Amino acid sequence: MSIEGVAFEFRADAWVLMIGLAAGYFWALRNLGPRLSTDAARQGVERRQRRRFIAGLFVLGATVSWPIDTIGDGYLFSIHMLQYLIMSFVAAPLLVAGTPGWLLDALTEPVRPFVRRITRPVVALLTFNTVLVVSHWPGLVDVYLRNNPVHFGMHVLWVTAALIFWMPILSPCPDRYPRLSPPMQMVYLFLSSVIPTFPASFLTWAETPFYPAYAEAPRLWGISAIQDIQTAGLVMKLGGGIFLWTFITVLFFRWAPSQGNAPPRRAPATVEPAQR
Repeated sequence: MSIEGVAFEFRADAWVLMIGLAAGYFWALRNLGPRLSTDAARQGVERRQRRRFIAGLFVLGATVSWPIDTIGDGYLFSIHMLQYLIMSFVAAPLLVAGTPGWLLDALTEPVRPFVRRITRPVVALLTFNTVLVVSHWPGLVDVYLRNNPVHFGMHVLWVTAALIFWMPILSPCPDRYPRLSPPMQMVYLFLSSVIPTFPASFLTWAETPFYPAYAEAPRLWGISAIQDIQTAGLVMKLGGGIFLWTFITVLFFRWAPSQGNAPPRRAPATVEPAQR
């Protein structure tokens, strides 16, 4: 099996990791859930969370497997950028939304103060975008493409930064790790859509290939090295914006109706004149 010369590769390490995470997740639900959560509504909530978590794992597994990872690593930087966006803006929010609050609380208990600090909105936003910019520095990208441990570590770093990024929006235990109010969530996501436009513009208007490994890679689908870099910039700018503005739109239409149903103010009670 191949896609225009891109031979099929079975990424056993990726799928073993996904299966291991799924097994650990279901083991925790079955063995730890009854002890750590006594909420009567837990079963119904966790049924929805299970679907989200497994969907997140499936999306994550697909992005680190053939053909996306193979093409993104050996042929096209634009596909590599698409891989990053799917991991960050599809897989990560599904994983956060699919994790029960009691499970996240138990997993982070030894480092709870640190997690509370790093999931604060400003810190989370800066962490996510710093990882985006630094991890796509040309010298580091070349190492990432040639060194398997660095390649694996970079994927872990991207997913970790994305999980942190989504906590102020989707935190499953807001008593420990607070969520922003809906209006501030929209501001947070708006800023997240604006910041990457600066490095994206740098790529979109590139006149020379910045990444030697991709410049020397076999050309796929007739896309030149310059076109590939420029497309990657458009994917970062437009693709990231589409994902984030979709979330903003959903948040707005969930929040707006509640503003029109505010309870009316009660008229001040009249004081009856004292009886003589």
